[in-house]
Amino acid sequence: MNRPIIGCISIVLIFLLYCISGDKLLFALPDIKTDQEIARENVVIKNELEEDEIAVDEFDLQKKQNEVRSLVDRGVEFSMNNSLPVICHAFTRTKKFIEGELYLFLLDTKGVMYAHGDQEDFLWKNMLDYKDAFGALAVQSMIKIAHAGGGWLTYEWSGAVKVAFVKKITIDDKDYVIGCGYYPHSKKYAAIGLVKGAVSLFNEDVKAGYPVGDSFGAMGYSNSERFVFGDLYLYALDFNGVIRAQGQEPGLINTNSLEYKDSRGKMVNKEIIEKLKEKEEGEGVWVEYYSKNALKYAYAEKVKDAKGNYYFIACGYYPELTRDQVVELVRRGYQLMKSSGVSVAAQEFMGKETNAYRLGDLYLMVYDMKGKCIAHGGNSALVGQNHFEEKDQDGRYTIREMIDQAKIASGWVDFKLKNSFEAVYVEKVEMGVDTYVIASGIFPISKPEIMTLLVKSALGFLQSHSEDETFAALIAHKGDFIRGDLFVFAFDTDGYCYAWGDAYELIWKNILSWKDDEGKPFIKNMIEGSVQGPDHLVYRFNKKMRVNYVEQIEKNGKTYCIGSGFYK
Repeated sequence: MNRPIIGCISIVLIFLLYCISGDKLLFALPDIKTDQEIARENVVIKNELEEDEIAVDEFDLQKKQNEVRSLVDRGVEFSMNNSLPVICHAFTRTKKFIEGELYLFLLDTKGVMYAHGDQEDFLWKNMLDYKDAFGALAVQSMIKIAHAGGGWLTYEWSGAVKVAFVKKITIDDKDYVIGCGYYPHSKKYAAIGLVKGAVSLFNEDVKAGYPVGDSFGAMGYSNSERFVFGDLYLYALDFNGVIRAQGQEPGLINTNSLEYKDSRGKMVNKEIIEKLKEKEEGEGVWVEYYSKNALKYAYAEKVKDAKGNYYFIACGYYPELTRDQVVELVRRGYQLMKSSGVSVAAQEFMGKETNAYRLGDLYLMVYDMKGKCIAHGGNSALVGQNHFEEKDQDGRYTIREMIDQAKIASGWVDFKLKNSFEAVYVEKVEMGVDTYVIASGIFPISKPEIMTLLVKSALGFLQSHSEDETFAALIAHKGDFIRGDLFVFAFDTDGYCYAWGDAYELIWKNILSWKDDEGKPFIKNMIEGSVQGPDHLVYRFNKKMRVNYVEQIEKNGKTYCIGSGFYK
């Protein structure tokens, strides 16, 4: 495309980048407990966390939504009995309305920000025409929803998909909007974010008079990765069923898929079109179906061009795929290679007729020990190519690390690819005189997984870059290491801070003596806990339980603690 893209977005922002939501570093100092008491409590909490691993991995979205509404209700009640200065001071300057990463904001119906519990530099700014990274007028949507009785909305904020609850309140005979939001960090909301971003781009292009082909071209596979996030991609059809964009298989563009049926006979695209005919523009629908042996959910919204023609833009994800299924798929492939040989197995791994070795977006890859691709279930065009020099977005050699891991033992390696994180499971396959690596990968999206992979990514970045370059990347407000309420921190074993998200005022401060709400020296505990290897630390901060993941790394004779965390 040889024209400026209106409303273009960065997919890195859509799914998960960040500012420090809620970490205001406001500390309570209760009675100090002994080191032995603290150690015992940490062991108990850590054991409870490990026993409840599934619940932690899923992250309780309903609980978080309830907490958001409860905080808004508290703010409304407080506002009924206090003057505007007292209200704005409490929301902005005190810890009274800070709960974990949650905070309140208050703006008038003209878009002027009166209070903000996280970013004071927004005060007195008129944000009525603020467009988020999706190109949507987020503040106008807040005002509209508040006037209609209040409710939820999804938008981009501080580089990530955010879900907020807003209400209209009256203070001194003037109407205001009060709200609070959270970052879900899930594939469901990432899919919604991708679709809304593409819808905004399409609508802006229509207003500007650009051909619809330009919009659909921007959503495609070959033009850019703005609309690719790990294994999430966009596709678009007109209401006659003709595919206009396809982020995974561009060869399908201009083919008719109106009669497409899933493995159980559901006519998926027809159902999407019929559902959207009953919806207003801007309202989305979900469709459930089966694809490549796995359950899939797709989210879609409709758009209209200047001639009145309707299309839908959609994104789907597989909700039931797990790391265990990745391991099982690799082991199935291993057994086939051992029993039937490399050539037969390679054909089976790439066979699209039966998809016997596909499970949703999971597929098998085989490389020899020099990095040559022998089989690739996701892209057969890669077969025969040597990828030994291939690097991820952090500069790490992906295939080399897979080979090195397989030489030691079967296990996981993590990379940053397609604006997301991929966890790859590898095994070594010895076939007589020849040795191969068989692998499969998954793009996990949940707060615990992103927390861990952000740390892994930062460690990899530090290994391939200087300290100066690394710390500069860690604190960049719109960078790859700040994703909503998740961010990376770094300090040395003496307690000197080098990065804490975009809290620039903490750089060079000694934070060794910091204590949590219960008086636990959590920085000291993180240093001590990560000496023997990766460590999870659970503590209470801003009245909520917080989970941190920390690893140590040595660089040029100095040891650093690199970590990230989230509020339960």
